[in-house]
Amino acid sequence: MGVGGGTPYGFDVGQSERGTVLKGLDLGVQGMRVGGQRLLIVPPELAYGSKGVQEIPPNATIELDVELLAIKESPFGSPVKVVEG
Repeated sequence: MGVGGGTPYGFDVGQSERGTVLKGLDLGVQGMRVGGQRLLIVPPELAYGSKGVQEIPPNATIELDVELLAIKESPFGSPVKVVEG
């Protein structure tokens, strides 16, 4: 992921509490099917909050254009969604 996107990014669905993926992305891809596309408009409290990160300022609402490429079973038994942003 990242600004400009185009790089597939995989993550365990429902694991945003670990901080490995934005809560807004985690919630936004739920219910998607492979090949589906969504524009997620993520408020600050589900994105980077009051901290911001790199070029994203504090309290920013961000837009994520995602396409679900695949759903894979992880070796630990939880689904892993691969999205492109």
